[in-house]
Amino acid sequence: MKGKCIAAIGIFFLAFGLILAPQAAVAEKAETINFGIISYLTGPASPWGIPNFRSISMGAEMVNEKGGFKVNGKTYKWKVFSYDSKYIPAEAVKAANKAIYADKCRFLAIGGGACVIACMSLLKSNDILSLDFAGGGKSLTNPDNPLVFRYNPGIENMYAAFYPFLIEKEGIKTVATINPEDETGKSGLAASELLAGINNVEIISKVFFERGSKDFASILTKLIAQKPDLIETSYTDPTSAALICKQARELGYKGVILLPWGPDPAQVIKIAGPHAEGVYMAVAGPIEPQNEAQQAIYDRFVSKWPAKEWDPNIWPHTELVPCLTKAIEATQSFDSATLAKYLEDATWDSPFGELSFGLKGVFGIKRQLMFPLSAFTVKDGKAVFIGTPQMPKGVLE
Repeated sequence: MKGKCIAAIGIFFLAFGLILAPQAAVAEKAETINFGIISYLTGPASPWGIPNFRSISMGAEMVNEKGGFKVNGKTYKWKVFSYDSKYIPAEAVKAANKAIYADKCRFLAIGGGACVIACMSLLKSNDILSLDFAGGGKSLTNPDNPLVFRYNPGIENMYAAFYPFLIEKEGIKTVATINPEDETGKSGLAASELLAGINNVEIISKVFFERGSKDFASILTKLIAQKPDLIETSYTDPTSAALICKQARELGYKGVILLPWGPDPAQVIKIAGPHAEGVYMAVAGPIEPQNEAQQAIYDRFVSKWPAKEWDPNIWPHTELVPCLTKAIEATQSFDSATLAKYLEDATWDSPFGELSFGLKGVFGIKRQLMFPLSAFTVKDGKAVFIGTPQMPKGVLE
């Protein structure tokens, strides 16, 4: 009888356990937080947009693989939504509407200054915190837009580091700038003017072009006639920048060329061919991993996509979602204003060193990621790492 009672009690607790087990599993199931990436997956800017989308997605994946994150005792994981703006502001607005209202994205990363500016009223009316890979200068980054961060290497940082570098290495005194005719391009010129002035470099030509252009002969002919020491392509997309390099050399330009905004060195060599020889490029990090953390990112990439599609511009954006996650964990909040206040003064470790937001001296608010750009050149048809020119302290703060 005693044995039967023990068996009965055992069966009871087993059954009770089976009843509770599904409830416990449900209690532990992570909720999802939707994150939208509005990038340029097609068109001439896709050499930027595709690596940026891939790297942001990998960052979300890394957080999820570690079990997600907890807020007030509840576990959350990221769900990524992707949208193609083609670098057309109207398409970006359509994508933002879908992301916010249909897909219920709590946070966004938008590519392109002109695209972010076009989405600004939507972002503000919905209190959306965005960490964007964008230019746009003061039109985008200012105290009136406190929920907008720029999570890409700043072009102001680049000029601050690269102008002294090229003055010392190449003796440049005069420069011609080429930019796309939009808000992004205008902000690129403004940044160049600011840092050229600080470094006593004279800008003798300022030209703009329509995005998507393939023939730059007419503007280059006039520009070359002014004999600048340096031609630099500022916020020009990678495809167009490589074409400008090629066509400038074909027209006989012998001076220095700088492609400053994250071109893929392999693409520049492919498009410009022998005319890429000696060109300088400002790239978001080394081509080859330099430490174990960077190697892990590279290994993750090649497990998902062909190694030939690796692009060093992937580096900074892998930390975008982890950075936001750390802010959420630290504040135990999803509130955009609370997170923005935290991020403004935060510093965090990354595979590329300590990162933070800055440039209050330029924009009146700390919203630009302080991420160093590496210098590359082309020698004998191959990309060669030169170093990582540092921005002089106190220049822009």
